[in-house]
Amino acid sequence: MKKMVYLTILLCAALVSCESSDTTKKEGAIGITVDSDVIKADGKDIAEIRVTLLDKNGENIDITSEAEIYCEGSDLPLSSPLFKTETAGEYTFYAIYGFEISENIAVKAVNGVRDLPADTDPQGTSFRQRMILLQHTGTSCPNCPKLMTPLKYLSEDEAYNTKYHHVASHSYNEDDPAYSEAATTLSNHVLGVRYYPWLTANLSTEYTDNYNALPAFVDKYYEEKAVAGVSAAVSFTDGDVNTNVSLKAGEDGKYRMAVWLLEDGIYGAQSSADASWQNTHENCLRKMYGDTRTECVYGKNLGDLQKGEEVDFIVSFDLEDNWKGENCKVIVIAVNAERELITCAVCPVGESVGYEYL
Repeated sequence: MKKMVYLTILLCAALVSCESSDTTKKEGAIGITVDSDVIKADGKDIAEIRVTLLDKNGENIDITSEAEIYCEGSDLPLSSPLFKTETAGEYTFYAIYGFEISENIAVKAVNGVRDLPADTDPQGTSFRQRMILLQHTGTSCPNCPKLMTPLKYLSEDEAYNTKYHHVASHSYNEDDPAYSEAATTLSNHVLGVRYYPWLTANLSTEYTDNYNALPAFVDKYYEEKAVAGVSAAVSFTDGDVNTNVSLKAGEDGKYRMAVWLLEDGIYGAQSSADASWQNTHENCLRKMYGDTRTECVYGKNLGDLQKGEEVDFIVSFDLEDNWKGENCKVIVIAVNAERELITCAVCPVGESVGYEYL
């Protein structure tokens, strides 16, 4: 359909050019973007489409009002760059300007998105931190149980289990039931694993190989106060895990927000396991939101925010056949301009979590 529309437009343009010379069109490559790639299918939520032209001077010019925007499958251009719908599904858009045609962009409309919880302190800007412990592991790793037991003990220690969230990145062997491409991306990007098991703090390369001293490792990288807070609400609808997320700035600055999908209760026989519970794996990384490695790991760029300002968006994860949506949860991570973790929150399917104030 896209090619047919384009050929029709070219023919019309050629006929018009026989009658008159149109010199008003700017020259350059055109691009198309959208401010929200997931919206609610409620007829109210809006995705705003923008068309730009990169001119010979390297300047991006907004030509949205001059271009024609098409939804794949339709012969007629949109009447407005503001797209909304009551029908769930995937929508593909492209733009035409003169003889130029853009690449495609996609917008997903979803049902069952939960509302974010009410802010318990609308004027509050002092947030509590939660750090991340990243466990790089795999079921065929013979040494990995040496880290699993200390992590279990740490999770049962009330003095520490409220200071961090744990993510298991199964990247050691591809036949691991908890293995994912996201885990490999994370392990390679964050550290370039030297050996397994490997435990890193936050989104950095800071690690420990002293697995019997994990409390000291947490103490080294934990900070009680965070300069931003995160909030989330998660649902499992039509085979997708849909997450409404929000970040609230505690001070002026540049922020990013990462969203990762985790799954609990994945059974996989663990090499060298010394207890049966080690064959069931929790907090396993399945997917990361984003189109690039940087965006996946460090999150969507939210730009400059003022103290107290909030930004929210929706993320939709489609699941593979062997993943269990009811066992999934999402970890939402606030990141600063230096790509360092600020804080994070974990929200299971069917639940919501609010900003955690001091």
